[in-house]
Parts: sequence; C-alpha cells; structure tokens
Amino acid sequence: MWQFHTTLTSEHAYAAHPLGWIVQWRPTSYYYPPEVSGLTGQQAIDACGAASCSQAITSMGNPVIWWAAAAAALVALVWLLRFRDWRAGAVLSGIAAGWLPWFLYSHRTIFTFYSIAFTPWVVLTLTYVLGLVLGPRTDDARADRGRRWATFWVGAFLVLVVLVSAFFYPIWTAWVVPYDFWHAHMWLPSWV
Repeated sequence: MWQFHTTLTSEHAYAAHPLGWIVQWRPTSYYYPPEVSGLTGQQAIDACGAASCSQAITSMGNPVIWWAAAAAALVALVWLLRFRDWRAGAVLSGIAAGWLPWFLYSHRTIFTFYSIAFTPWVVLTLTYVLGLVLGPRTDDARADRGRRWATFWVGAFLVLVVLVSAFFYPIWTAWVVPYDFWHAHMWLPSWV
C-alpha cells in the first residue's frame, strides 16, 4: 500500500503542487456534468435562462479566507520569531504538521483537497492575526479609539468573507447557472 501511494504518478488535469494549496491555486473540479454544462439553445434557456449553462462542484475554499490566511501565516511566523509568542507557534504547528509532509510527496499525483487536513489551523492562524489587529482592551482613550477602528476593519473583513461565501455558494453546491455566471467565479486561469 505504501509503495503504491508513494509512487503514484499518473497525470491528472487537477493535480496540484502543495505550494499552491495555501492560496487555492488549483482547486479540484468534482462535478461538471456535460448533460447540463453542455446545454445550448432552447434547452439551455429552459434550464438556466441563458444561451449556455454550467453546473459545478469545485473544491475551492473561500479565496478571501485562504489568501488572507496565507498572509496571516507569514505574520504569525514573524510574531513567533520576533516576540516568541507561543500562540503563533501553536497555530503554525498545525499548519506545518498538516501541510509540510506533503512536500515530500510532491512528485506523486496529489490534489488541493488534501489541504482539508490543516484547514482548521489555517482558520485559527487567521483568527490569531485578526486578534493581533484588534489588540488588547485597555483603559487608554487613545488606544480605545484605535481599537474601534481595528474593530471596524476586522468587521468589514468578516462581512466580505460572508459576501464572498454567498457569491461562491452556487459553485460549491451544483446549482444550474448560466455559463457566464460560472465563469465570473473563475478568478484565476488555474481554476478552470
């Protein structure tokens, strides 16, 4: 079993190097049925109200969360090295334990969805850094004003996360949608 899984090197269109997992560089398309996604003409108009349709399930996380978390991991690393904050080390240890071993197997066929093993740690790292942005509560009026601004920006970020989640929901759950709607969700060429 070990031999098979460490030497599996068959080509696959959605194979993804682990380096790109943290930024969702090459998500896996789970479902894109030609009987719906290939509809044209009146059949497409009946199915999705457009000249062509798409129906997809893609293993792509919320890009705002993943992109911000990639930056947060760098901030946490700096915080660990500069301030020796054990909390930074704790959240980064989960990412390291779940992600770094895959680099030893990057020669084999692997996929972005394997990042599910360290996804909770990605979110915890982002949460840790958002906590740094907020800063501690104090009785200092000037610091309190800065914390209110930080709270505003963190809140705005969280609203953006929710909006982007709502935007991607049809692509995560196989809604039948117009092709142009589906294509508007493919922000990077590597996502198609």
